[in-house]
Amino acid sequence: MPEDWSVANFKVFHPLWLPNGLKDLPYLFRRHRTGPRSEETLIATPGWRRFNTLSAHLTAMFLKELSNPSDEETVVLFTFPFYSELAKIVRKKFPRVRLAYWAHDAFAYYAFPEGFVEYHEDRLVPLCDARFAMAPLLVEDYARRYPDHPFGLLHDAVASNFLTERHGSLPRDIEKIRQSGRLIVGCIGQINHTYDWDLLEAAATANPATQFVFIGNLFEEGEITNRIRRYFELANVHWLGRVDHERLPDYLRGFDICLNPLAVSDHNHRRDPLRIYDYLTTDAPILSTDLDGVRMHRDFVEIIPDPAEFISRLSDTPDRLPESQLEARRNYISGNTWQERALEFVAKIESLPEHSRGPLK
Repeated sequence: MPEDWSVANFKVFHPLWLPNGLKDLPYLFRRHRTGPRSEETLIATPGWRRFNTLSAHLTAMFLKELSNPSDEETVVLFTFPFYSELAKIVRKKFPRVRLAYWAHDAFAYYAFPEGFVEYHEDRLVPLCDARFAMAPLLVEDYARRYPDHPFGLLHDAVASNFLTERHGSLPRDIEKIRQSGRLIVGCIGQINHTYDWDLLEAAATANPATQFVFIGNLFEEGEITNRIRRYFELANVHWLGRVDHERLPDYLRGFDICLNPLAVSDHNHRRDPLRIYDYLTTDAPILSTDLDGVRMHRDFVEIIPDPAEFISRLSDTPDRLPESQLEARRNYISGNTWQERALEFVAKIESLPEHSRGPLK
């Protein structure tokens, strides 16, 4: 954020789903500093489906600083549609506070009850002063649904330290795979049904000398999860589990090819895969299935629509990319950090007309 802005981050969880389990209990409902101008609060609520109103009022209790009478601009950014009741409370109690919504995923494609997302977005979107979506097709979707409430494109980015912390030693598990001298094709990110498992199975079978490495959490989704586990049992497939985000640059340096294997679907077309930004900090070629959300990076990502060609590209170690291409890639990703994205957000907020909204009745 700009130097004259500060950030208060509220992470909302169900009591049973705290990221570090019981270890997080001492931090619940308490603020702690995460930087010179940032702080974080963990909040536990009973749930946003069955207990939406109760959860909204409980969360609102921790937003007392919004009543600050100073002339400083204050913005509340909502990142999920089910915060619509919370937004209504904030708008009523603090009419001078700006509200914004960032649709950072295609929520309508997840397993929410039918109409759940639409109901809450229909309430949330009109309350907000600024609205964003993370992929071009999502922006188009919202333009059709809310012609009187325009959405801007605010896509994903990379942590700035990924651009600088690239000189650590290779992790032991990657180093062990590299000792085989074989091509390493790597993929990072949450592992679930959205990957093209037909393509991945065919690629591993057709290229037995290629080592396929996957890093990330495996989500339990019934039979598709059983299929994924069987795939991970192949001799040339390695699942390394979850890796702390700050350690990812060292793992990425061990990849000969970085892979984005998402299946071509309406949902995936409306995503801006976060892994692409992390891959762009490396010197390795990046191969992706043909997705609309990836096409905006087409100058630096090789998009391969044909499965047979995709599979054949995973058999030989590629030549090093030309230095001119690598320099262009570095310049590109340097302009796509979360710091740059924050500046885009602030610029949009500061361009809004003077706030004149009164309290809700």
